[in-house]
Amino acid sequence: MNDFFLANGSIFRQTFYTTAMAYDRREQEPFPPVNVYVCDGRVLVQALLPGLDMHDIGIVLDGEELLLEGRMRRGKGRYVREERYSGHFRRRIPLGVPVHSQAHVEIRDGILQIELKRKG
Repeated sequence: MNDFFLANGSIFRQTFYTTAMAYDRREQEPFPPVNVYVCDGRVLVQALLPGLDMHDIGIVLDGEELLLEGRMRRGKGRYVREERYSGHFRRRIPLGVPVHSQAHVEIRDGILQIELKRKG
């Protein structure tokens, strides 16, 4: 590791956050990012999916898990910098409670919202 000297003479020993680190981190984080709320006899799942429409997303309820899958398409052209996720995604989201299979689903402003009624 390199030592960096600040103006006041102290040593700054810090690994800088680089673009390469951002890409490695992106590959390890689950996509899409979600929030899951359990309240008032329902479960609300919100997923961040900018640029997608309902026909681009597959949603399957499997017991107490929700499966989201789809594809984020890459724009055309030569990229100078690329930080947004692109490619196929598939994510299993544990809900933690039993739910009915009928759901209210909508996507608005890049946020997919799935509302399910709890059983019992």
